[in-house]
Amino acid sequence: MGDYAEAHHARIRGRELADLRWHWDEAYEISWDGRFRARRLDGTGSPLDAGTAHGLYELIRDDYSEHPRVPRRDER
Repeated sequence: MGDYAEAHHARIRGRELADLRWHWDEAYEISWDGRFRARRLDGTGSPLDAGTAHGLYELIRDDYSEHPRVPRRDER
């Protein structure tokens, strides 16, 4: 992949991470290391992992639906 394409994908990924964090950062730690990852701030459950931001969003939404009580950053 050329430099332009890599920079373009990095910008898109940055926007996707910002969007995920906007919605879920108070309850999940969200990162990217070649895959999109999230872990609950309360330490329960398994880490979540997806190849796309949308895939991770779906996993987080399902996880939160099953176990909605996650202490927020300001509650810890």
